[in-house]
Amino acid sequence: MVILLVVLAALAAVAVATLRPFGGGTSATASTAVPQPTAVATGGPATTATPTPKPTPTTSPTVPSGPALVTVTAGGDVIGGFGVSAVVGSMGSGLFRGIAPFFEASDFGFVNLESPLTYSGDPQGWKDVVIKGNPALAPAMAKSGINVVTMANNHAGDMGDSGLLDSFKYCKKAGITVVGAGKNLKAAQAGAVLKTDGARTAFLGFSDVLPAGYPATSTSPGTSPGRANINAVTANIRAAAKKADYVFVGWHWNFEYKRAPSYLESSEGKAAVDAGADIVFAHHPHLLDGVQAYHGGLIFYSLGNLVFSGFSGETAQTVLVKANVTPHTIAAKLIPVQISGSGVPTVATGSTGLGILQRVKSLSAALGTTVTIKDNRGYVHVKR
Repeated sequence: MVILLVVLAALAAVAVATLRPFGGGTSATASTAVPQPTAVATGGPATTATPTPKPTPTTSPTVPSGPALVTVTAGGDVIGGFGVSAVVGSMGSGLFRGIAPFFEASDFGFVNLESPLTYSGDPQGWKDVVIKGNPALAPAMAKSGINVVTMANNHAGDMGDSGLLDSFKYCKKAGITVVGAGKNLKAAQAGAVLKTDGARTAFLGFSDVLPAGYPATSTSPGTSPGRANINAVTANIRAAAKKADYVFVGWHWNFEYKRAPSYLESSEGKAAVDAGADIVFAHHPHLLDGVQAYHGGLIFYSLGNLVFSGFSGETAQTVLVKANVTPHTIAAKLIPVQISGSGVPTVATGSTGLGILQRVKSLSAALGTTVTIKDNRGYVHVKR
């Protein structure tokens, strides 16, 4: 009888252990189960062998996906003629010594090359102002970190077709990509897609200022029209955006010495961003203008002069724009620059630098965009 009672008690204990909820107590099933990894990718509850005590589920920070960050430093009008010709001949890349570190620290240095580079060419004597640039400017720019230029402007054809073709030759030899002008209209409009580690970046250039004979045709070299063919502009930006992760546009527009953008420039800049441009860098007025944040992009309405002799006062003051661009943000830093009478740029400091930045801040505020000033730099941030 005693033996029977012992056997029955043992069977009852086994039954209780078998019916106990999963993971409870210290049964053999619970103690030998292999723990499963915690599910954190989707923020779901952890899956483990023992829910007691139950850990609080955690979610790992979401890492933004997409192409790598790209940095571009952009500036205004650069010429190799007038007084700058002799300066670049004597100084070489020393011409850019004061600002080169910003270009060198970026993936791309982007400026408006406002003069053809040639030792010969065919001067367009009918034009009021004709600039002939020293070809030594090309290696000077390249050694200073400038590796992309737009030639969509009203001086690209000053030395005729041969002078423009010489410009392409000297820039290519120096490792500089030319956009906004080409051997024919298709090449001028298409721009270029350049690769860095983890990203493809497109550059394009357009001009609203078109002297007779300067625009490219299907069979002749020249510049890429802007407002005159706005549908082609937006179509080419859209095409570039399909090929590249980022799109930067140089645009020559507005009137000389006119500060604020008109409705025309505003609508063109916005059309470029809507078509896929991340940033529009504009030139031609020879004066610094404001920046506008629009639909996740930035429009710099005029970067004024950068290397240009014979100017003084506000026309000899500008900013470099160093922009860090990702699929999610644009963080632009504005570096104030003072230009000497001979066209040599240096970083502006003290009250001069502050005055330049405050001017940009005021002009940008009128466009609904906030520029923050700290430690002689301006900052604009856009979430996308």
